[in-house]
Amino acid sequence: MAFSIHQREDLLRKLAATPFDLLVVGGGITGAGIARDAALRGLRVALVERGDFAVGTSSRSTKLIHGGLRYLEMGDVGLVFEAVRERQRLLRIAPHLARPQSFVLPVNESSKHGVFLLDVGLTLYDALASFAGVMRHRALRKKPLMRMEPLLHGKGLQGGARYFDATTDDARLVLANVRGAHEAGAVPLSRVEVVAPIVQDGRCVGARVRDLRGSATFDVRALCIVAAVGPWSDEWMALWRSALPDTTDAPAAAPPLTPSKGVHVVVPRSRLPLNHAVTMTSHLDGRVVFALPWSHATVLGTTDTTYDGALDEPVCTWADAEYLVQTANGCLHAVGGPLQVADVVSTWAGIRPLVAQAGASSYKTSREHVITVDPRGLVAVAGGKLTTYRVMAQQAVDAALPLLPGATAHAVTPCATAELPLPGADRLPTPNRSIEVLTAALQANHGLDAASAEHFARRYGSDAESVLAACADEPEGGDCVLPDLPYRWGELAWLVREEMALDLVDLTVRRTQLYYVAGDRLLAVAQDLGRRMARWCGDPPEAARILAAGLVAYVVAHRVQSPPEPHAA
Repeated sequence: MAFSIHQREDLLRKLAATPFDLLVVGGGITGAGIARDAALRGLRVALVERGDFAVGTSSRSTKLIHGGLRYLEMGDVGLVFEAVRERQRLLRIAPHLARPQSFVLPVNESSKHGVFLLDVGLTLYDALASFAGVMRHRALRKKPLMRMEPLLHGKGLQGGARYFDATTDDARLVLANVRGAHEAGAVPLSRVEVVAPIVQDGRCVGARVRDLRGSATFDVRALCIVAAVGPWSDEWMALWRSALPDTTDAPAAAPPLTPSKGVHVVVPRSRLPLNHAVTMTSHLDGRVVFALPWSHATVLGTTDTTYDGALDEPVCTWADAEYLVQTANGCLHAVGGPLQVADVVSTWAGIRPLVAQAGASSYKTSREHVITVDPRGLVAVAGGKLTTYRVMAQQAVDAALPLLPGATAHAVTPCATAELPLPGADRLPTPNRSIEVLTAALQANHGLDAASAEHFARRYGSDAESVLAACADEPEGGDCVLPDLPYRWGELAWLVREEMALDLVDLTVRRTQLYYVAGDRLLAVAQDLGRRMARWCGDPPEAARILAAGLVAYVVAHRVQSPPEPHAA
């Protein structure tokens, strides 16, 4: 089912005219998951997001689907158990977006735990997943560990372990859920913001919204609002209380958040050509930081610092980049000498919406989520992590059902998201939805080399045939946007027509990873990108300049911020 700018006006009309059961506010992973779950149960669902889908935290994660070893160390066994079970589900229902990843975890003389205790902890980690879905861990002595990952520092190394988790493209996981919601009958729209809840007889009956592309303001009728707005939760609750002030019998307010900034930097694969992901312990402060082989690059991240700045566009400071680069240098030998901040190709920074805990630093704050219900017509979700989005969505929909009229609530079908494949996995070769079988078929049917076939299979799953058809139909559609990267012009045209990419930042940051692997090199093709996207969107030629300027501004703004000037003597 097409989901593009060309359907947007029709979706806006539906948003204004349809009486909905649920209005989901927030188009990140939690909101997208809620919209899909609710629509699949038979509810009438709308979703509004004031930016692009996945514009906030959900596209700025470490891109891991994992239980979280350090949460196990902190005693969060319940969270880890839930997360590894959800990891297994995602590997089944979205194998094109979630893939097993091997990690090496070195132990040296200064490590908090030795190899024996690490082995015990990883055995528990495997057991929580019922020893299924990914390979079991293996404890290793120094020499076999060094053979496995030659870039590790040998001095002081005592051994370590190899274990397995999974990686994902977080933004594409969000888009798969948005598309799945749309296919199930939901009305999802980006660039639509909530102005205020609509109150009638002391109860919320919808929201006034504004279309940020066309400036029209109109009312959306809904029996219940579900807010999944991530780090903007406090802002949303203030808006809610202004419309429906607390009374003596009002429910407890949603818990406040402790925003935490997480920064990642991308360096060339040629500088850190890792065989495996590496779980590092920073010699600077003892925090866990990952080095991840990723597309045509290597990612270092993440930082974890309390944040009180603007939530919309956090940036990577020089200190953030220096911390990550020096942490990597303390664990790994980069090719050609120690990494420098100047090696950084691109960056991303996101805000974790952590539920506040008295006396806990952001690093030690639990990643558990909290669902707050106001019987006057609101369900609010706060906290949580990418891996557990599906169960968070299920619980949020369950919490909303008692707020709906009895006939509506009783007519819904059970939650189906634990087993129903996401778009892109729904037509994969059976019995095990094999990406490998699809990759081989794409090579044979389209004459692709192995790397190109894997690119299309891993990013688009069963939609790969449709993407390749667009490459064949589009003028120069089979040509690569940049010569050493796999993204093709026809692929970008398909993303505009099928995934509601509305500008070049949507296209190069969230529908693809072009910005992250190309960085400033995108500036050379910005004008060409603008001209083509204007044509794909049916916009006049002058729109090309605006589109290109928006991309240029984004690339410049997300460079590593310059170091502070030294004070004069």
